[in-house]
Amino acid sequence: MFISREERKISLAGGLILTVLVLIAGFSVFAIMQKQTESLLSKSLEVALQNTVQLFEHEIKQGLNKSHAIATHAPLIKAFAQVQSSTDGDQNLNTLKQMTNILINNNLLGVIVYDVENNILLNKGNISGHQALKVPLQTKENIHAFLLWDQQLILRTSKNILNQNHKTIGNITMEQRLPSLTQIFTETYLIGEIGDFVLCSPLKDNDIEMDCFIRGVDGNKLKRVERIISNKPLPMHHTLNGAQDIQFANGSDQQAVVAAHSPMAYGLNAVLKINQSELYDPIKNQLETIMALLAVLVLSGLFVLNRLKMPMIRQVIKSEHAAKLANTNIQVARKRATQAVDELKAYIDAVGTLAIISIADRSGRILHVSPKFCEISGYTKQELLGQNHRILNSGKHPKSFFVGMWLAISNGHTWHQEICNRNKSGKLYWVDSSIVPLKDSSGNITRYLSVRVDITARKQQHIALKEKLKESVCLHSIRQEMGLDLQEDELYQRILNHLFTTIQCSDITAAILEINNKHFTIGKYNKKLTKQIKTNIILNGNIAGNLRIFYTKNESFLLSDVQNLLETIANDLGRWLERKLAETRILQMANHDALTGLPNRRLLQDRIQQALAHDTRTQSQAAVLFIDLDHFKVINDSLGHDIGDLLLKKVATRLTDCVRDEDTVARQGGDEFIIVLYSINESSNAVIVAQNIIERLSQPFIIKSEELCIGCSIGIAVFPDNGKDSETLLKNSDLAMYQAKQSGRNNYQFFNREMSQLAAERQALGTDLRYAVERNELILNYQPVITIPTSELGNLEALLRWQHPKHGLIPPLKFIGIAEETGLIIPIGNWVIKTVCLQIKAWQEQGYAVPRIAINLSAKQFQDKNLVNYITKILNQTEVNSKFLSLEITETMLVNNIKIVVNTLARLNALGLTIAIDDFGTGYSSLSYLKRFPINTLKIDRAFVQDINTSASDNAIVSAIIAMSKSLGIDVIAEGVETETQLELLKSHGCRHFQGYYFGKPTCAEQIVSTLQPYN
Repeated sequence: MFISREERKISLAGGLILTVLVLIAGFSVFAIMQKQTESLLSKSLEVALQNTVQLFEHEIKQGLNKSHAIATHAPLIKAFAQVQSSTDGDQNLNTLKQMTNILINNNLLGVIVYDVENNILLNKGNISGHQALKVPLQTKENIHAFLLWDQQLILRTSKNILNQNHKTIGNITMEQRLPSLTQIFTETYLIGEIGDFVLCSPLKDNDIEMDCFIRGVDGNKLKRVERIISNKPLPMHHTLNGAQDIQFANGSDQQAVVAAHSPMAYGLNAVLKINQSELYDPIKNQLETIMALLAVLVLSGLFVLNRLKMPMIRQVIKSEHAAKLANTNIQVARKRATQAVDELKAYIDAVGTLAIISIADRSGRILHVSPKFCEISGYTKQELLGQNHRILNSGKHPKSFFVGMWLAISNGHTWHQEICNRNKSGKLYWVDSSIVPLKDSSGNITRYLSVRVDITARKQQHIALKEKLKESVCLHSIRQEMGLDLQEDELYQRILNHLFTTIQCSDITAAILEINNKHFTIGKYNKKLTKQIKTNIILNGNIAGNLRIFYTKNESFLLSDVQNLLETIANDLGRWLERKLAETRILQMANHDALTGLPNRRLLQDRIQQALAHDTRTQSQAAVLFIDLDHFKVINDSLGHDIGDLLLKKVATRLTDCVRDEDTVARQGGDEFIIVLYSINESSNAVIVAQNIIERLSQPFIIKSEELCIGCSIGIAVFPDNGKDSETLLKNSDLAMYQAKQSGRNNYQFFNREMSQLAAERQALGTDLRYAVERNELILNYQPVITIPTSELGNLEALLRWQHPKHGLIPPLKFIGIAEETGLIIPIGNWVIKTVCLQIKAWQEQGYAVPRIAINLSAKQFQDKNLVNYITKILNQTEVNSKFLSLEITETMLVNNIKIVVNTLARLNALGLTIAIDDFGTGYSSLSYLKRFPINTLKIDRAFVQDINTSASDNAIVSAIIAMSKSLGIDVIAEGVETETQLELLKSHGCRHFQGYYFGKPTCAEQIVSTLQPYN
């Protein structure tokens, strides 16, 4: 009966167990199949989506590149520019049409070309209508792009057309077919029969709706749909928020779908999805087969179990009695073991309240820790149990330290050392540690007992003192290096060397110093290191670089130990760089021109001395070229100093391009430049350079849309023939330059001894001229102006002469220039005005009818702010009426400082003085001043009158001047009339006032009085 009852229990239990195991195995297989199927389909879906995304991005990128290439196509830009600028618009438009026809044949649907005012110039092909719904693309290029659907997917692009000056001259809009992408929405085989591809773009300032290209929509595939339906976001909603993964969710039709979604370039987002029912149908179809197989398996198992159960039952019953006896013995042993463990634990806990105690197995895994261990390590008991002691590793000890420890304890020896550990918060602490191996009755090591004592306070004092000393030595060494005259690269590398010897664990350390676009490394540095500490190097308030420390192993807690040292080094280096930069800046300012950056006179003299010393040793020649810009003052005064400064900079650049790297280009000051040519074979080398300079500087300069033209005069002095020191060479080249200006400007002259003599004479004349007024050496001659046909004396012109006590009568051309340069022209001019007024007053007192007397004003005198006040003062003192004075100025005076000119002429006109333009037709100004300024008289230059009877052009010019003056109501005086032929020809043109040797030469006041009429 017992056997039967036990048999039934075992049979029932065995049957249940077998059935459960088979069912578990079957359902496990089904679950695995389901997971694998989901995973496989998800991966396939994701791969299909990525391929489709790449195809989209590639096609759109090709389209954008094509649009950019067309809009920047040089022949197209040229043809477009000709359409807008040329008067022959039809012919150029046909050219543009031919080019657009070529574009239409190149897979373009249509092209529209607009002008700069957005007017349509050309419309070719079939441009889609302005679709109400189109998707804008986000492009980095200066292209506006849209996707739209018109029976197919179309890329519409619009880009500005730029000319050679990068100025917008129009716009071109074009549409391209995207056949490969159209197939995705029209042909199902591209993404499968069950797949559905959706391409969407977010709406600006709209988180509720989106524009989507949907394969399932008939006709226009572009549709505006909601992102969230029934408070549940669609898969595309996650994509628009930047997500990229696989989701099981509801689609826009509320059907359960599996969706792979991914952001795309150009602001687009894509979703590839299938219905979940299509995912699970294959698995459900196999479920009936699996269940049938499981039933067969259960029945087969029960049959086999029934056949084998009797032997098994007998063996189980037999073993039951042995098991009961063994269980009794185990319970006794367990009770004794528990008692022993409790006693050992109580002992350890008692000691552990004072000491740091732990027990580990043979592999080092922690089995037990004392409360003191938890307290000092910062870990809980649960966090420590099962962990290796490496959780406390501080990184302070080398690998060999722990190798020796394990070698000792694994051989059964007690190990004793001081160890630095790191607690949970990263703080270091030191312990005096003893590790004792525990053995079983057979002598085999089963456990390790560690007993430690906290010695942190004592150890930290020792280490802190040691590290402080190392840091002090490091900083002292680095500061000493900074005090040496080292190259920057060498100093940076030495700083890294000192730093590397100071920090801990240098075998796993790397450092990099990045500064001034350079980098210096030490240790095992590579770009993949991430655990770092960094400090910036500040130069004048800006970040100039940085200093970084890395640990190649995961010992990032060591970084904080060198933070202060790193910052101190960076601060020292920043101050050192500021000092070096200041020294360089001071040296640059002391030796270079602030405007052009060229060497100044101080550095120039040093360069010349070096060149002369070198060429003396090599018996070579050197040349000094003194360059002065022609007409620079006109540009500077008329357009302003800003334009003048920019012009000087461009001149400096062109001069530098004309010489070799070893030659020197310097700025002397103002518009004067010096070039030193080293080691030339002969003086003809200097001629080649001078000719090149004249040619280059004669080319126009474009500054702020102004085209400026200047020339230059060059003086050349050659070493050693023209001087053996810098001062002599500079002086002689200056004299040669002055001779170049005297020779008509825009040429070069070599120095010769005659120039030195002329300079000496000029200097002597300048000295004598300073005393000419005091010594009454200046005299005035008067030349009559005759009026025809009455042949009456119209007026007189006062002409200045210098009666030198040694050199006799000196003409104005020889000393007026000296007076201009020395500034004596203003007091001399004032003397002329005063003398003329006194002469007028004297003749009037003698009873003569005095005509108007003309006085020539120099440019500096006309620009003198005290001129009007002085004339007013003289007129008042001499009691002479202003109608007896006429002031003659040249045309060039009218273009300099227009505001001052207008003010001065207005004030002179208000005094009642008449204004005459001397040497008319030879200046640089515009004829517009004839109506802008109060001009009363024009004096035709003698150069036109001299050849009027032989030169048709001079004759035409004189005729035009006279006719223009009559129409403007301005008097005309012809200067330099010497023959009757000239007189008759001038009269035939309508001229009525004449001056020249034909009527009388300039003569003194005593002789000219005979031409005056008594006052009636």
